[in-house]
Amino acid sequence: MRRSIRLVTIAVLLALLAGCSSSRPDASITTEIQAKLFSSAQVKSATLDVATSNGVVTLSGEVPSDAARYEVFKIATDTPGVTHVNDQLKVAQAQPASAPVPAAAPAAAPRPARAPVRQRAPQRELASASQPQPAPPAPAPVPAPSPTPVAVAEAPAPPPFVVPTPPPPPETRTVEIPAGTTLRAQMVDTVDSAVNKAGEMFRASLAAPIVIRNEVIVPTGADLYLRLVDASSAGRMAGRSGLTLQLASLEFQGQSYDLSSSEYQQTGASEGRRTAATVGGAAAVGAVIGGLIGGGKGAAIGAGTGAGAGTVASAATKAQQIQIPAETKIDFTLQQPVSVTYSPEKNRSAR
Repeated sequence: MRRSIRLVTIAVLLALLAGCSSSRPDASITTEIQAKLFSSAQVKSATLDVATSNGVVTLSGEVPSDAARYEVFKIATDTPGVTHVNDQLKVAQAQPASAPVPAAAPAAAPRPARAPVRQRAPQRELASASQPQPAPPAPAPVPAPSPTPVAVAEAPAPPPFVVPTPPPPPETRTVEIPAGTTLRAQMVDTVDSAVNKAGEMFRASLAAPIVIRNEVIVPTGADLYLRLVDASSAGRMAGRSGLTLQLASLEFQGQSYDLSSSEYQQTGASEGRRTAATVGGAAAVGAVIGGLIGGGKGAAIGAGTGAGAGTVASAATKAQQIQIPAETKIDFTLQQPVSVTYSPEKNRSAR
């Protein structure tokens, strides 16, 4: 019995609640829905119209996305006194970007699962309106421009190998030393009538330079070679000793030149007196050469041989031999011209 009373009481209360809900004014429902929409951050900026007639709510306007559309529909459905919701909302289309190269549109966020809607009776209009609308296709991504290849500077090529140019050969000249030119020789070797024989060669050096047209052709110190033309010992020629010398060659700047000159002769008397004479030139009997011996054009400049030079002046007994010692200076006259090739640079460096 008590159980039956409780069931009746519950049924009455439910009927009262249902009657109160159905009798709620439409204006109150519209005001509550608009307040909830304004308070929602997702749809407060949307342009919406809400109209209520006998508990049926009509939604119109434009929302930014499907998620915002679902949020509006959910607010209207959950409002007390609403018996049905007509969804006439439109989703705004995405505007293309104005930039020269549009960026790819972000993928649409997944829609949250739709909560069950409390409805008194399912309606086809609600089912068709609540179906999700397909998202607009995203624009095709613009391919990124290929990077411009960067030119790599090549390493500079090594400079070509240049063979150094050899210095030019020194200038050479060829000058003729005329016949009649006097050459002064200074003995390097000693000549002895008792030892040496005819045909032997002896060393000497040029004691004065050879000058042609005020230019030194052969400097002092050039090598000379003398030939012993005749050598006689005491007792072979009426008891007298004698030596005869003649220029043989000149060695200068690596070349050898044959010479033809006058003879120099020195003899000794059997009683102790000696005589020096120049055969083929000016004779100076009883004395050693002692004055300036001049030659032809370009003759070598020299001084006279000092008194006693090249001779042995001591008194001698019979059969004494003759010597021409080293350092003796003797003048010779060229009988034939000779052409000499030389480098003036070497001559200057030698001086």
